[in-house]
Amino acid sequence: MHNHHKLSLAYLTVQGCPPVELVTCAAAAGYDAASLRLIAPHGLSLAHPIVGNKPLIREIQKTAADLGISFLDGEVFTLLPETDVGNWLPIIETAAEFGMPLMQITCEDPELSRAADNLGRIADAASEHGIKMAIEFMRWRSTATIEDAARLANASGRGNVGILLDALHLSRSGGSPAAVAALPPDLILYLQLCDAPMRQPIDNAGCIDEARNARMMPGDGGLWLKELMATLPKDITISVETPHRGDAMLSFQEKAKSGMAATREFLASLPA
Repeated sequence: MHNHHKLSLAYLTVQGCPPVELVTCAAAAGYDAASLRLIAPHGLSLAHPIVGNKPLIREIQKTAADLGISFLDGEVFTLLPETDVGNWLPIIETAAEFGMPLMQITCEDPELSRAADNLGRIADAASEHGIKMAIEFMRWRSTATIEDAARLANASGRGNVGILLDALHLSRSGGSPAAVAALPPDLILYLQLCDAPMRQPIDNAGCIDEARNARMMPGDGGLWLKELMATLPKDITISVETPHRGDAMLSFQEKAKSGMAATREFLASLPA
């Protein structure tokens, strides 16, 4: 906990890290919580499958309990035109085993009514376990902007659907702190924090590469992070997501510690 914010280690900050080691890295760096990748983003493979592996689940749970780490969120569903929500039920059940309050979801379905229907059905299944669905918008997806995410959340008609606000994706999709302030405050479920140059990549491929391999530490770039924080609740939970290919020689624990140190320094610079 820092400046009233619960801090969580995002999967991408230590991408490729085995899940038990991810928990130990989070604890060593002083995080309150961690993220686990339970399902790969559409088009990518899963390095360390967890769902269905009962011995691994028990080991992750025991390690987290011993070290005092909770789990904030699970990654990441992708809504597609052919989505069969029934296939996702074991993932929701695994998230529930870890006590995760949130599951991330992105959307690659251009038909709003179909996407909203599928989102509503997985949200109903998640609600049975006290889990909320957090829509992550990205410039290159069908749900590309914060307004798109709000539209999808509202169309789902479910009270346990909201938005995952990623500072980088907000910037790269043409958003701003003013766009966040225009939404109902309770629609934003949590924040993924990093920094970046104000100048955007020239195309979607560049944005994808930046998001996965070239994020900057909070306070080191040119984004309006202080203005963004001023629009958000003082106790909003922050997931530290700072992957950078320049850190390739660092250990997973060193990456986790670097993200934590920069985030604490940034939060300490904010007005009281």
